[in-house]
Amino acid sequence: MIVSSTTKATNNLTVVIGGGLQGLATANALLDKGKNVIVLEKESDTAMSASYANAGMLTPSQSMPWNSPSDIKKILSGIGKKDSPMILSPGSIPSLFFWGLRFLRNSTNKRFTSISRNCYNLANYSKALTKQVREKEGFDYDQDINGTMKIFRNQESFEKSVEISNLILGESNELEVLSSEEVAIKEPELNAISNELTGGIFYPHDEIGDAYKFCKQLEELVRAKGGRILVNTEIKKFLLNKGAINGVVTSRAILQTKEVVVTAGSWSYLLLKKLGLRLPVRPVKGYSLTLDTAGLSNKPKLAIVDESIHTAVTPLGNRIRIAGTAEFTGFNPDVHPRRLKYLNEMLKSIYPNLYSQLDHEEAKLWFGFRPMSADGLPFIGKTKIKGLSVNAGHGHLGWTLAMGSASLLADLITENETDIDAKPFLASRTL
Repeated sequence: MIVSSTTKATNNLTVVIGGGLQGLATANALLDKGKNVIVLEKESDTAMSASYANAGMLTPSQSMPWNSPSDIKKILSGIGKKDSPMILSPGSIPSLFFWGLRFLRNSTNKRFTSISRNCYNLANYSKALTKQVREKEGFDYDQDINGTMKIFRNQESFEKSVEISNLILGESNELEVLSSEEVAIKEPELNAISNELTGGIFYPHDEIGDAYKFCKQLEELVRAKGGRILVNTEIKKFLLNKGAINGVVTSRAILQTKEVVVTAGSWSYLLLKKLGLRLPVRPVKGYSLTLDTAGLSNKPKLAIVDESIHTAVTPLGNRIRIAGTAEFTGFNPDVHPRRLKYLNEMLKSIYPNLYSQLDHEEAKLWFGFRPMSADGLPFIGKTKIKGLSVNAGHGHLGWTLAMGSASLLADLITENETDIDAKPFLASRTL
């Protein structure tokens, strides 16, 4: 292990910066291509940021970006509020100005449809690779492959979502449009609120699971394949030679390398800024609340997305997790008390019977920063700096797109033909 501040010479070393879903998946894919890989993580352990307690959903069905006209309206209506699903802090507006302009430019119906279809293609590819590694390596992460369901309390929103789902996903997804009665049959624990619903959409090919548990097993796999992982390692500086990567200065050592991949989620744009590159990715803060359901009867079996409140509720073994909200507030670590109250109220509005049985004193509140790209597509591949690549900007689809994005990147770096069209995601469109 590298612990000194001296320079370490390595042979064909690829440095992957970031030890979350994207970093570990990228390391795994590069190792499969014969690369000598080391992962550098600034936290005290891997998967401690956005990968730690997210909604736990692998959902190609939710491949639509957050720049639809309806989402933009919700963001703007949340300026200055603490009890809205989407919050835009007035103090963050200047730092988001140019990113926001690109965000708005990509909200036209044509662009929205194109972006959604491209994300859906990558999501399906990624889900297949997730299944492949799960079955081959025997991963167990509280997974369930029985689909997810979106519920609606407004007829107009219901009809519009059905239209968009059919447009983006097509017949291949075999989605089921359900009446409120059929929603309660599909998930009996929703029977208590069925009279409040206008209907639902069931997506049979979606999956759920604990992303953190997946990461820890992926970490073991990376190590088993010969990859190294260093935590508590800050990136201080990139070394260049004639416009090409020549090394990385860290808080632990100077690594000589000709190949670096930045997979640091929301922090990726700050790292690339050191090199004069402007990555249009910004943090969007999200929360989750996890409660113990061990010993309870009649627990929900399906993951639910309540469209009206932008909230997901996911059963994970003997736990239930409610996740949602989007705060455009930069890297603000403050947790307003209204957020805990909001998540509890949302859980109660979906599962009132379950809510009354839970021990709320033991609930675990968490927040993380989703790396949201301005055009709704991740940035994958080489940059204009020789030897520097990136895999970042996956927004709310981080886990859904992780394995597929890593595979694309590994093929691009090793100059192999990609399994799906990589052009829409290429980092070179900006970098």
